[in-house]
Amino acid sequence: MKKSSQSIMSKYSDKSMKKKASSSKTTVEDLPLMANYEQRYKGMSKEVTREQPKPTLDEKIAKREKLKKAPVEEKRESKRVSVEINGNMYLLGCTENISEARIRKIAALTNDILSNTKENNPGLPNSKINALALIDACDRILTLKDENSNIKTELMYYQQKVNIEEEKDRPEPTPMELLANETEN
Repeated sequence: MKKSSQSIMSKYSDKSMKKKASSSKTTVEDLPLMANYEQRYKGMSKEVTREQPKPTLDEKIAKREKLKKAPVEEKRESKRVSVEINGNMYLLGCTENISEARIRKIAALTNDILSNTKENNPGLPNSKINALALIDACDRILTLKDENSNIKTELMYYQQKVNIEEEKDRPEPTPMELLANETEN
C-alpha cells in the first residue's frame, strides 16, 4: 500500500471542514468517498459455499456426549507483551496461535496509523483521533479486500484459459475409447 505524506483522514477532519465551510458552502456530499463498496462476485460465492446438511437428533446427542466425556483442557499459559501505542503502555497476552513478534508488529502498525492521523489533524481530541485512525484502518482493510478479490478473479480467468488450451491440445478419442465410455455410463 502506498504511503503518502498526507493521510486520507485530513480530508475529513473538523478543522479542514471549518476552513472549507468558511470559504464556501461545502457539504458532506461534496467530499470524495473514502471507500466504495461494490458486491461484484455475488454468483461466485454461491458456487463455492455449499449448505451443510442439518445434523440429526442422534448426531447432536452424540456430539454433546463427546463434549461431556472430553477431558477439561488445562488453562493455557499466555506470555505477556508490553507495547506502546500512542504514548500509552499496554500489556497484551500472546498464546500459541499469536506470537510475540506478531503482536509487536500489530502494535507498531497501530501506533503508525494513530501518529499519522495525529500529525495530519493537530488540535483534535484523542477520541476523534482514535475514531479517524479506525476509519483509516478500515479503509485500508477494504482496499486490500478489493485488491484480493480482483487478484482471485484474474487467477480464475487464467486457470480457465489454461484449461481451454489443454482441451485444444488433447487428441480426439479413438472409436474404441468412445465405445468404452458408452458402456461405462
